[in-house]
Amino acid sequence: MIPKAIYWVIDYFYLFYGNLLMLIHKNPPKHFLSLAAKGKISIILIPGIANKWGFLKKLGDSISLKGHPVYIASKLKFNFLDIPTSSRIIREIIDKNNLKRAVIIGHSKGGLIGKYLLVHENKDNRIKGLIAIGAPFSGSRIVQNLPRKSYKELAPESEIIKILNSHKEVNSKVISIMPSFDNHVWHEKGSYL
Repeated sequence: MIPKAIYWVIDYFYLFYGNLLMLIHKNPPKHFLSLAAKGKISIILIPGIANKWGFLKKLGDSISLKGHPVYIASKLKFNFLDIPTSSRIIREIIDKNNLKRAVIIGHSKGGLIGKYLLVHENKDNRIKGLIAIGAPFSGSRIVQNLPRKSYKELAPESEIIKILNSHKEVNSKVISIMPSFDNHVWHEKGSYL
């Protein structure tokens, strides 16, 4: 078994690398949309809190090279907006581009925004599903140590976490990918739905 300290080092390497990409890439590459093949499902990338879309650029590159159109939400900026406001921004992308079968890939808070969209912004079923990576569906204890109000929304006892957990009917549309150890989601159930 790998010691937790090794996981921390690896995770922070990827965090540093993602933040570097985020700072270098201000605009999405043209191939995110220009390589789209007919019939491929549209993908919307939603980063976690304190991250811009560029944090997920490498993932977006891989997906777009397989022919999927990849959309990003630059209006989210560093993703400090509340989850309902963020979900409306994503819904604007769906409506503006007339997306009919979108899949959301959300990292951390991005996964919570994705589930909120499935619950509150998907009456027309234009969102096919959500792939959530390390999303704190049960909340994260680490946010109690952080001063910014935006982080408090991710606490296990926050109203938004309780609301999302009460809507089990959309869980069948969610794939939750979680690491064996998560140094940011300090909760025993972490990314479980």
